[in-house]
Amino acid sequence: MPDGDAERPSLTGAERGKLRSLAQTIEPKVFVGKAGVNVGIAKLLKDAFRNVDLVKVRFSADRDEMAAQATELARLTDSEMIGSIGRTACFFRTGGGG
Repeated sequence: MPDGDAERPSLTGAERGKLRSLAQTIEPKVFVGKAGVNVGIAKLLKDAFRNVDLVKVRFSADRDEMAAQATELARLTDSEMIGSIGRTACFFRTGGGG
């Protein structure tokens, strides 16, 4: 019963740092509104991963709720949240597609 994380090695600190610096130059592609994370939002992020490996997501929730939503979004999309600033978080997934 693999849970996804066991199959995919986690990023190192240096890799995360490089991705965070790259993320500063991109615009948010997915917006999570008052309704929060749902299957439709997860599909939008998965669609974005078809073109790029690094996607910025903007949340309307406060920081505590945003953290929970970001964790759920990463789980639903089999991606990794690499960092957040304010109400924006960046997600990474290799291989595009899926």
